[in-house]
Amino acid sequence: MSLTLTVHAGSQSHGSPLISVPVSRDALGQIAPGAIGSDHHGASEAGVCLLHDEDASGGPDGILVAQFDAHSGTLRFILPGSVRAGSVRHLRVLGAPIASVVPPWPMSVVQKLDRVIVRAAGEPFASYITTGGRRPYFWPIIGPSGASVVRGQGSNDHPHHTGLGIAYGGHSEGGSVNIWSDWDEPPYGPGGRMVHRGFRRVISGPVYAEVVHDLTYVDSFGDPFCEETRTHRFWWASEASRFIDTTSHVRWLRDRGTSPFLVALRLPSEMDIPNIGSMTNDTGTAVPPAPGAERAYPAMWVDGSGPSGEPPCPPPAGAPEVLVDQPGARPYREGPGTGPWQGVAIFDHPSNHGFPHQAGKYAGSMGTGGSGTGQITLAFYPPEGASEGAFTFGTRTYVHRGDAIDGRVDEQAASFRHPPEVVVGS
Repeated sequence: MSLTLTVHAGSQSHGSPLISVPVSRDALGQIAPGAIGSDHHGASEAGVCLLHDEDASGGPDGILVAQFDAHSGTLRFILPGSVRAGSVRHLRVLGAPIASVVPPWPMSVVQKLDRVIVRAAGEPFASYITTGGRRPYFWPIIGPSGASVVRGQGSNDHPHHTGLGIAYGGHSEGGSVNIWSDWDEPPYGPGGRMVHRGFRRVISGPVYAEVVHDLTYVDSFGDPFCEETRTHRFWWASEASRFIDTTSHVRWLRDRGTSPFLVALRLPSEMDIPNIGSMTNDTGTAVPPAPGAERAYPAMWVDGSGPSGEPPCPPPAGAPEVLVDQPGARPYREGPGTGPWQGVAIFDHPSNHGFPHQAGKYAGSMGTGGSGTGQITLAFYPPEGASEGAFTFGTRTYVHRGDAIDGRVDEQAASFRHPPEVVVGS
């Protein structure tokens, strides 16, 4: 018995895409028994098998590593290099043992009490903090320069805008609960909170890592009004191309108002947008907007790029720590970074209701220097008439070297919208 995968690029070129294809567990297990329920390079609940690229454009001798998720029946692998528009690639599932093949970027997840830490080939990539704040958020997310592409807490401008995460309600839009401003007092408070209820799955693997967790949204009285299951998938195509795919499944929602769900990413001040760095998008809309121009605009992708700062500070080596009001304290970081350029983009997807969504409605209309907000925000609204307010939306976060042109952001966003098609044969 054999199992073949024919990958059709379609009309879009792709740069080392992550391929996802439904595969029969039984058929896969007959050819590669280790693909079902194995443990390899830290994978948990993830099977592993080898693929042979018949066009010999993969790794050594055209061998690729694939990861199987028995929970969803999906086989995923990265097709390395440039996949040209109109091209076709032929792959075959191998029954050979995998011990001799080392994947280039195995992903691992370490679960802590208040966060999960994601590493690629042992290198730090991202921390996802689930407790202690109004809502979960990512900080840091390490770019190719070694510095974070998102800003953490502790800055003097909009300190509640932190890292990358999902907020809700905006400034109580239409009477919605506010899980955006993080205020207890008026005029923006009292606000609500997203409560992390626990992880359903935490998966490490040779191709990608994944965390799935449940959240309950509560208002300022602590009463629940929404439940969500959120999935984050992490993978690297190369050292210069790093990805986080996020899917939010809102199981039910009972709130007044327009109920905006806000995917928000706070850029570091070192990018110094627009003085040195730049915020770009597929529409060519200027950021900051011209005087009198509308700050919100529909966008399939938005990117922020600029010079990088220093890597995140390590934990103190020992007591006592030097406090900010004592001699020898480290000064607040100001001014543009001096490190190599890097950037981060958020991609929208056509399967999301209301695509393309508004960017800049909440923050993100100014730059990172001075009093600007320096934030990328996409607003997602539940479809009218959705049963119990349930709906699903998903985005991709792309971390890259250089600016949006260097990182081929437009091509990567198009690849997300129109991925290669795969035909499974025998």
